[in-house]
Amino acid sequence: MCKNRLNTLLYQMQIAGYQNSAYWQLIGKTTQGTVKLTARVRRLRLVTFFLCVLGLGLPILCLAQTVAVANWLVQPCEKLVQNYWLQRAKRNLAQRSDLIKIGITGSYGKTSVKNILAALLATKYKVVASPASFNTPMGFARTVNQYLRADTQILIMEMGTRRPGEIREMCHLFKPDHGIITSIGACHLQTFGNLETVAQTKAELFQSLPINGLAVTDGDNVWCQKLEHPHLLLVKSAEQPTYQTALLGAHQQKNIQMAAVLARALEISEKEIVQVVAGLMPTPHRLEKVVASNGIIILDDSYNANPNSAAAALKVLSNYHTRKVVQTPGFVEQGGNTATAHAQLCTQIRQVADVVIVVGTLNRKYFEQGLQGWQGKVIYVPDREAAKQYYPQLLSSGDVLLILNDIPESYT
Repeated sequence: MCKNRLNTLLYQMQIAGYQNSAYWQLIGKTTQGTVKLTARVRRLRLVTFFLCVLGLGLPILCLAQTVAVANWLVQPCEKLVQNYWLQRAKRNLAQRSDLIKIGITGSYGKTSVKNILAALLATKYKVVASPASFNTPMGFARTVNQYLRADTQILIMEMGTRRPGEIREMCHLFKPDHGIITSIGACHLQTFGNLETVAQTKAELFQSLPINGLAVTDGDNVWCQKLEHPHLLLVKSAEQPTYQTALLGAHQQKNIQMAAVLARALEISEKEIVQVVAGLMPTPHRLEKVVASNGIIILDDSYNANPNSAAAALKVLSNYHTRKVVQTPGFVEQGGNTATAHAQLCTQIRQVADVVIVVGTLNRKYFEQGLQGWQGKVIYVPDREAAKQYYPQLLSSGDVLLILNDIPESYT
């Protein structure tokens, strides 16, 4: 029990960005997901253990306080470690004045656009793109220090953010030549507070670009339309080609179109774009179609966790005409938008699915309200493993399981 409690507290510290003030706001609240055992977490855990041992002869502190004290104690060490790797990355970049650097951010779609753009540019250039979701300052440092090569011509960095100023900080380190803001929407509202702040923070990317840089964004997104840059390229779907692709979801067309606009500006021909797009494979866990050995179709959208991506996934699910099961814990970090986001999600589910498996208790009350009176079947389970126990009785060959936000809180 103590071990589980410690892992929960370490996880809360991790998603709080190792800021004690934000950490204390999470204490006592239900969070889903598991701690990622990075080197930093291991150091924090070790100091926490040490303090617990010392506490045997001292007034006993509660475990939550102990983790906070341990975090405060390790801050000087962590700053030294981070500064070393960041300075090393900056020195490596400073030696590459010939390198074309592209920054990508957005409320959703940034990983997909990054991977699409990397594939397009790889037809002409030696490209390095930040792996997985390496989208923090330390992810930037790791990408540059571990993956940048002497023959690399283009470096693409994904930039994540949960607070104002973080994109500006990333740009100060990375100094991008061009940028793509894929979207502005309801993500991380718990820390941003409102969409205006989200938009202002995403705009930090374009504000950091040089005057002759290219700033590409979604011309059909009302928030993106307000962005400014001397070379702003608003990508409107009606004005762009429609591409043949194996990627699922109409939203992928916009992702492809934004990547294609920048690729064309960097001298990738339309013929090459068409050929590459036709062979694109889904980014793992982002509306990825998997057919199990028993014939069950799995739409794995487990790494997407916002209302827009959920709506896109449910639209894809509606195209199937067999039994349809949705498994989800709902959304996290929606702040004041939480009730509305889940009401919309429940409305969309009612129109499409036959069964819903609600994972965890974090958002259970919203599903109970939103699915009340629905003719479909609703199953409440404590965790993902418990959900799997229902698969044999719910699904058979040809049926579809949509996994929405299987890992509800995943931060790097």
